[in-house]
Amino acid sequence: MSIHDKYALTEELSKGQSKQFGRTFSGVSKVTGDKVLLKFVAKKGQTIGIERIRNERHFDFVEEGLPKILDYFESENECILVRKFQEGIPLDQYWKTIRKNERSATMIKVLEKLAPLLQVLKSKGIIHCDLKPSNILIAITDNDFNVALIDFGLAVQSAMPEQRKLIFPLGFAAPELLLNELAIVDQRTDLFSLGITCWFLFTGELPLTHPNPSVYTNLQLTHPLPDHSSLPRNWYSVLKKMTHKHIFRTAPNLIANHERLASLCEGIEGRYGNMEEILLDLMKFPVKKNWFRF
Repeated sequence: MSIHDKYALTEELSKGQSKQFGRTFSGVSKVTGDKVLLKFVAKKGQTIGIERIRNERHFDFVEEGLPKILDYFESENECILVRKFQEGIPLDQYWKTIRKNERSATMIKVLEKLAPLLQVLKSKGIIHCDLKPSNILIAITDNDFNVALIDFGLAVQSAMPEQRKLIFPLGFAAPELLLNELAIVDQRTDLFSLGITCWFLFTGELPLTHPNPSVYTNLQLTHPLPDHSSLPRNWYSVLKKMTHKHIFRTAPNLIANHERLASLCEGIEGRYGNMEEILLDLMKFPVKKNWFRF
């Protein structure tokens, strides 16, 4: 049975730059009537996209808020992944609807709702490796919201030997990902990206950017997270610890492998160990009246 025998496409969801790794559509199962999401990646000229979609199909969950893979098709010309449709809008889109004086409380609540999802991943030895606002979905309910994690195309599992040489984009990725040291990544790698996500949402920009790619890479690898006037009071100390990294004495590619690996591990050890530790520190902040009003 072909893809078109089982599913009917309803709307293209991929736009602009998101099409670089393939095209995404919402659809409906002709068998069950359930809403689904379909990813199409053409094999011609899409080495990275093919690697990501083949990887994503292995991360199948039963827990609410994590992807449920329904089908996978691969032909001579393309790969197609079908998963259960996840309702919601990207976190950065939702963030624009939140008043500034409610953003600290909202972010804490997002982190609280992410905590059990990250615990599921930790119990399975899975590191998402691509946490950013567009991969965190917010589904609004009556006076509340649900949170989901999507797009496991770059995810790794600690129980499986990692031989892949993946390309992790600058911006949200931890130094150990940028240097492709997949053997040492753990959930603290995802917490790093989550810290950058918080910084980005509060400030409206990514930290440590530069128009020169080489300089940008060096800043991402070697400089600590800067403070910013748009960060709410007390948040910087937490975000700095979430994104702790070793300050290399020179460019990492000029350092012996064993020293580079030890330095990256030192950076990881300086971070929070889990989301619970982060939330405990955030809860120490002074609470304003109506702070948790939703």
